[in-house]
Amino acid sequence: MAELSDALFYTALGLYALAMTGYFFAMAFTRVTVDGGLSSTRAGVRAARVATVLAVAGVTAHAGSSVLRGIDTGRIPLGNMFEYSSIIALLAVSGGLVVLQARYGHTHLMGFVLAAAALMMGAGWLLFVPAGPLVPALESYWFNIHVTAMVGSASIFMLAFLATALYLARDTAERRVAARSGAGFGAGTVGAASVNLADRTSDGTTITSPLELRRVLSPVWFVVVPGALLALYGWEGGIRGAAGGAVIGGGLGAWAWYALPHLPAAAELDTLAYRITAFAMPIYTFGVICGAIWAEEAWGRYWGWDPKETGAFFTWVLYAAYLHARATYGWRGRRAAWIGVAAYVGLLVTYFAVNLVVVGLHSYAT
Repeated sequence: MAELSDALFYTALGLYALAMTGYFFAMAFTRVTVDGGLSSTRAGVRAARVATVLAVAGVTAHAGSSVLRGIDTGRIPLGNMFEYSSIIALLAVSGGLVVLQARYGHTHLMGFVLAAAALMMGAGWLLFVPAGPLVPALESYWFNIHVTAMVGSASIFMLAFLATALYLARDTAERRVAARSGAGFGAGTVGAASVNLADRTSDGTTITSPLELRRVLSPVWFVVVPGALLALYGWEGGIRGAAGGAVIGGGLGAWAWYALPHLPAAAELDTLAYRITAFAMPIYTFGVICGAIWAEEAWGRYWGWDPKETGAFFTWVLYAAYLHARATYGWRGRRAAWIGVAAYVGLLVTYFAVNLVVVGLHSYAT
């Protein structure tokens, strides 16, 4: 049963990689109109459908892997970092399919979700531990409650981070478009979302929004898009704009940042990141509280500033600062986004560095 579980894990990883490629393929074969609308070609529609089927199949295989591992060990499959990473990836992809794609219709975001999930699964594979019983220190009913809440919130925070990172990329381009158009943007505006991107510049040239978004953004963004799409995008010949059907771009210069016009507007990504973070925060808080109760039962104190406890606390503070700034001071856009990025970095440091490098009471988690 354990061998079958491992086989399904690798099967899920392969399906996620294929689905990711399919989603990016669908993005490359989607036309972006002057007003920012999306019009998928027949190839794009078919690729998106195939990618969705592959992603769902990957989730099914991934869930089967976790269930079989749990049955084989007689516990929930969250006893080590390999299992943590696997479940985080599983929940992130499931949440992406249900929330981002089905609920909000942001199909083009799924490629990035799958890329992040594959990276998390790869990190877990490097920390692979054969299926086995829990170490004695983890044998408590609080284990099921605390660890489930922490892993569940981590998967949701992953989606929030992706929305935040993509927001920063889109916002950067929108601001530069606004600056070139001479329209500018107000202090309360998220990026240049409210600027008419079809305005004319001072020299009379017309800005075509999706294409201009590519021109003004540094190719540093989106360099992680799979290299296989270079050939696909070059073959397509670039995105066909609505104005005159002119073919723009294509080739090496386009593949690095072709995804930008396909993303939702900066304001929408900013709101999406906020809503996802607000949903995950109570779950994370509940997990921290349960951990403190478990610590009192196991070690005779609720809080002892162990490295893992300290990292979890500062991560909580950063996410609380993000939500407080948004709710109380009305911060939107880049200032709040960078707090969200710092919070997720703190989460990763707490998860990886503290478990693997720092010696403490939680070092058994390695």
